[in-house]
Amino acid sequence: MIGARNGAHGYPCVRDRYPHRAEPLKREYMTLFLDFETRSAANLQAVGAHRYAQDASTSILLLSYAFDDAPVKTTAIIPEIVYEALANDDILKVAHNAEFEMAIIRYAMGIPVNPGCWFDTAYQAAYFGYPRALDHLAKMLRTKNKASSEEMMFFSTPRKSKDKTITFNEMRDFPEEAVRFIEYSRIDVEVLREIYRAMSPLPVQELFAMRYTFEINFNGVPFDLKLAYNIYKKSSEYSEKAGRIAKEKYGIDNLRSAKQVQLALFRERVVLTSLNKKEREGVSHEILDLRDQATGAAFSKIMKAAERICPDGRLHGEFVGYGAHTGRWSSQGVQLQNFPHGSDDATADLANVRSYDHLRQHLRLCIYAGTTSRSFVCADLSQIEARIVAWLAACEWRMTAFKNDEDIYSRSAEKMLNIENVHRGMPERQMGKCAELGLGYGGGAGAIQRIAPDFYREQGETKVTELVRVWRGTNPEICLLWRLIEKAFLEAMKRGLAKLQCGQTFLTFKYDGRTAAIQLPSGRSLFYRGTHVENGTIFYLDYSRGGENAARTKMWGGALLENVTQAIARDVLVDIMQRVKNRDEDSECVGSVHDEIWYVARDGETTLNVLLEEMARPIEWAPGLVTKGDGFTDFRYVK
Repeated sequence: MIGARNGAHGYPCVRDRYPHRAEPLKREYMTLFLDFETRSAANLQAVGAHRYAQDASTSILLLSYAFDDAPVKTTAIIPEIVYEALANDDILKVAHNAEFEMAIIRYAMGIPVNPGCWFDTAYQAAYFGYPRALDHLAKMLRTKNKASSEEMMFFSTPRKSKDKTITFNEMRDFPEEAVRFIEYSRIDVEVLREIYRAMSPLPVQELFAMRYTFEINFNGVPFDLKLAYNIYKKSSEYSEKAGRIAKEKYGIDNLRSAKQVQLALFRERVVLTSLNKKEREGVSHEILDLRDQATGAAFSKIMKAAERICPDGRLHGEFVGYGAHTGRWSSQGVQLQNFPHGSDDATADLANVRSYDHLRQHLRLCIYAGTTSRSFVCADLSQIEARIVAWLAACEWRMTAFKNDEDIYSRSAEKMLNIENVHRGMPERQMGKCAELGLGYGGGAGAIQRIAPDFYREQGETKVTELVRVWRGTNPEICLLWRLIEKAFLEAMKRGLAKLQCGQTFLTFKYDGRTAAIQLPSGRSLFYRGTHVENGTIFYLDYSRGGENAARTKMWGGALLENVTQAIARDVLVDIMQRVKNRDEDSECVGSVHDEIWYVARDGETTLNVLLEEMARPIEWAPGLVTKGDGFTDFRYVK
């Protein structure tokens, strides 16, 4: 059952094909490879696997499966041996994008699902830097090619008649297409088995992270749809009012029309090549505010949530394990990671809403505990990236500041400006903060402009450029680390192997002629497919953004340090998750945003205390790294 405890890494004991595991149990079968073909009136891409699997119209068309090395079988009637295997925790279940199969088994078949006995080859592919899509992955690994999905779509996609009745093409009515459909399903499992064996095993920590992602997504995020609808209604009022003002005051018939808005701005002597918020270069005008209110992009998430929410009032399947190249989780569906920051005076009755932007800051309140008998708990690793950079660079004054729980922004400003007693509220501290957030990975004035545009405009390019020079002068260890990491990476590309001591730990660089890898202190590695050098610049192919065509990505020392730092931060978080799971049986982990973890718990204070204790506990594989957490417990996500 989802959330089952005990055993290695918090999960019941499971037989895996990894050297650290005990000898396999002597049973007839040890591994089940499987793939369901289904149909439904629900749109899988729109509603997600969990809502899809629970839809009354969803049914199983075919199951293709294979035990160990046995031939693949395809059937419309699930045999008893498969039922037994699905319920048997000693048999490893392997699927591609396994959470879909798990959801079908849990909701459509009514069989409890234990995340500890499942393995996802899409996650495995992401870890090794490959594309997640099965057809693209098969091409890269040169396995048997995945068949065309034409027949799958023919039988699984609903047909809509003029009277809006939903029907499907039945296999009995189209025998030739049915034969090709069965072959398509069979080949999927053959490809799945080949790619599973073609890729190397996952490290132990990644097995936990993969399976904990299953658990997070099956737990689901409680979402207050009633409050969300009230927010949406209020946003519509702002939108309608904005339309009236735009028409009466500026002659704009349609605020969604970029052409009309730009023409109206031109009449106001404001010229913008793009209306995108990030590209407005600090330009503000009432017309732009009215356009933002009319488009209501921030509130479109509410309609998406209404589509995806499950009967239990939770959003399931919102997080993608190893969604980023560094291993961090990404989000899908409602994109909970991108909700606007909250406001201190935001309330669920919306009584304090004073503007459109302020209303946006109420969206996070929709994420909540779900019931008055539970609490929402949230904590994040405080300034973890700055701590890791200082640790890797062996920057003593920074490490001392973190150890003494001092404000790093104030200390940084004092170092740069050669003054004392900088504290919150002083403009000098803001300089220190902007420098810390923008310059640690080799960024210059442009980085400050991106992360703190208001500060950049206030100070001007000349002052910001000088700030960059002073920060680098007071942090020579970090600047040296950029160069050393790039040098080690290039050395590995020449010799195949390089090792770099970073403070009290090591980074190991490897290259096989096509793929570079950086082994991290935790033991796992970052993989860079298609690594090559052009005119002295390093490039690699990043498949983490999806699709067959990878993003050709430029790398240098600062960017490599950023990758390594964020990857280590993610490993620290996984380490903490594992320890909290083993200590706190009554809490449910429901999400992770960057360096933040969400729980729903019976006793919020107890869970928060456990979480903060573990966030401050030394990491076994990171000697000398000082970590700390900040958090809260409330009924809603009030941050």
